[in-house]
Amino acid sequence: MSQSKPFLSKKNPLDIPLNKGEKFSLRFLYPIYWLDWILILISLILTNLPKFLRDVLGYLIGNIIYHMNTKRINIIKKNLSMCFSDMNIQDINSLTKRNMINLIRSYLNMPILWWRSNKKLQKICDIKNIHYIENALLENKSVILLTPHTMSIDFGGRSLSKFPIISMYKPLRSSVLNWFVGKSRSKPTDNVVVFPRGGMSFKGIIKALKKPSIFYYIADEDIGKTNTIFANFFDETKSTLTSISKIAKITNSVVIPCVSHFSIKHQKYITYIDEPLKNFPSDDLYKDAVQINRSLEKLISMNVDQYMWSLRIFQTRPDGEKYPY
Repeated sequence: MSQSKPFLSKKNPLDIPLNKGEKFSLRFLYPIYWLDWILILISLILTNLPKFLRDVLGYLIGNIIYHMNTKRINIIKKNLSMCFSDMNIQDINSLTKRNMINLIRSYLNMPILWWRSNKKLQKICDIKNIHYIENALLENKSVILLTPHTMSIDFGGRSLSKFPIISMYKPLRSSVLNWFVGKSRSKPTDNVVVFPRGGMSFKGIIKALKKPSIFYYIADEDIGKTNTIFANFFDETKSTLTSISKIAKITNSVVIPCVSHFSIKHQKYITYIDEPLKNFPSDDLYKDAVQINRSLEKLISMNVDQYMWSLRIFQTRPDGEKYPY
């Protein structure tokens, strides 16, 4: 699998020719990939099931996994206990169960992104406070959209696809599945470039944002100690990116937090755009990191059971601290 080629639409903010992007290969038809094609067929079947059936399946599977007390369940509980030190064990268990059910439901609903057209998907997506983005672009400025890793993050990308978007993704191990899922992030009607993680340099990002566009960036990832600083995240210290401050300063971009979640009330995937960060960036990287984390805390708290608590968000620790997982 190529680690250097992006997924892109014909019209994209960097004007990259289509032949420079990731594409289908005849080798994907080799027997070694047949199991992957079976999984793709299953995803089509899931897409055509009524949503309530997918949700029932998610509830049943999520319950089973919760009671199996897997390593992933223990990670969720550990993260919750670290972030919410006042939460009792009963509340942690209850939230863990809801979180796992929501996680499985999100996996079962995700195939609709792969199979349905942008027109159909937009009917189940909505954006709140879109004017914050539009105003920045009208001022001829680029936007850095900071988002936490929620279960509906890919629906957020779909909601925003009418804008010129630059983003990144974590490549899947299977070349076939990587191609199949990746191409859904760059549908024919889009204006996007989605680079594999590590496939776009710091200088490349700077150059791209000189032209008004949107950099859709997951801001809560733990990438180690390089270009990071430790700052509070809820009740715990977390390795937090400093590159956001540096990029915003060099490109004069507007930094706007956002979050995507599924609204049970509206039966839609909502992307909520918060107010642009004020006095950001400053000349103090620690102060900026605190502001970033505070903005993410606010957005995560809107639907705390839809955050990806199953990720190892605290795996990088200050010197002398024990690995928590």
